[in-house]
Amino acid sequence: MRKTLFQLLGFLIIVVLVLSACNLPGATATPEATVQPSATVVESTATQTAAPTDTPTVTATETLTPEPSATTTPEPPMAEVVRESNCRTGPGGLYELVAKYPVGQEVEIVAKDLGGGYWFVRNQQKPEEQFYLLGQNIKITGETTALPKFTPPPSPTAPPDVKISFKKFDACEGSSFALFVVENVGSVPFRSAYIRVTNRKLNQVVEQSLNAFDLRVKCVLAKNIAPLNPGGTGYIASPKFTWPGRGQKLQAVIMVCSEKDLKGACVTKTIEIKD
Repeated sequence: MRKTLFQLLGFLIIVVLVLSACNLPGATATPEATVQPSATVVESTATQTAAPTDTPTVTATETLTPEPSATTTPEPPMAEVVRESNCRTGPGGLYELVAKYPVGQEVEIVAKDLGGGYWFVRNQQKPEEQFYLLGQNIKITGETTALPKFTPPPSPTAPPDVKISFKKFDACEGSSFALFVVENVGSVPFRSAYIRVTNRKLNQVVEQSLNAFDLRVKCVLAKNIAPLNPGGTGYIASPKFTWPGRGQKLQAVIMVCSEKDLKGACVTKTIEIKD
């Protein structure tokens, strides 16, 4: 009887242990929990690595360069001489005169200097002819904005000098006078002049001083010129004669000076008038 009780008690203990083992936490959930995250990670990784495969195609398209377009060379600006012009090695009358261009001469505009109103030009028929021309003597066609600016060569240090020539006899209020052309071929402006005309036939003299080189036509002041700058042209009129202008033997002494009232550097010329 006692043995039977011990056997029954042992059986009950075994049953309790079996039932307790079935209710232990995580016993059946562990395999499922470990399998599901692994599948998710693998799928996520595959998704992230597949997207960048299109990037090289986009980059290649953006780096394509178009073919260069064809360009045309613009025509150089040209000019036509509208007044007979002196062609010089520099912008002004002090520079060497190397040619004269007549009205209608066409030239190519190469550059403009830094001042003085001159343009540097080239004769297309004779490319070796490249000189300075005064802007007011030419008519320009074409665009000149992009042209370079040339710095003029140093101005020659020529001494004060003039070239004087007899132009004509004129009359004012019934009396004759002589008109002379004065060209400043030196390096300084002239601001005054003196003229004395001697009639050797009658042994008579007329004289006067001036502070300008004006052009007079009969009794009218046609053009005021003061001072007479280097490279410029002016005029000197004698006083009215006390004798007839023509048929005489006349001598004119003309002096021009760099300062007013016959002061400064002066140059004197003597001219024989034969009419």
